[in-house]
Amino acid sequence: MSLDIEHLISLGESSQISKWELDTVVWNERTTNPDALLKFLKRIEYLKSLQAPSILNKEELRILEELAEDMDQEECANLFRSEDEIAKHRFIESLARQGALETLCNNAISLDTMEKMCKLSPNDFILTAKRSQDLINSIQELVIQGETLSNDVAGA
Repeated sequence: MSLDIEHLISLGESSQISKWELDTVVWNERTTNPDALLKFLKRIEYLKSLQAPSILNKEELRILEELAEDMDQEECANLFRSEDEIAKHRFIESLARQGALETLCNNAISLDTMEKMCKLSPNDFILTAKRSQDLINSIQELVIQGETLSNDVAGA
C-alpha cells in the first residue's frame, strides 16, 4: 500500500494551528520579553495587511487577536520602557532561566553563562543564582509529581 501523497499534502495545507500552540509555544514570551511582544504585534499587523489571506492566515489572525485581547495595554507599554530596574530584572530572569536549563541538561552552568553572572554586582549575582536554583527545584518537583501521577496510568 503506497501513500496518497497529494491527499496528505492537502490535509497538511488545510490543517489549523491551535490556539494552545500559539499561546504556549510560539508566542509564550509576549508578556515578558519586549522583543517577543514586538514580533507578536508585528505578526498581527502583517496578517491584517495581507491582500488575499489564506484560510490559515485568517485563522491565525483570529487567534492572535483573541490572545491580544487578553493582554493589558499598560503592562505591554511597561515592557517597552527602558527603565534600568525593569531591564535588570528581565536580564536576571533570563540569565537565571539559562543557568537552570544548562544545569538540568548538562549538570553544569556553561562558562559563558557563568561569565555573565560574574559580571553582575554581588547582590544581583546572588539574586540570579537563587532564582536559577528556585527554577531547578520547581522543575524537579514537577517531574516528581508527574512520575507520581503517571504511576496510576497504564503504560506510563
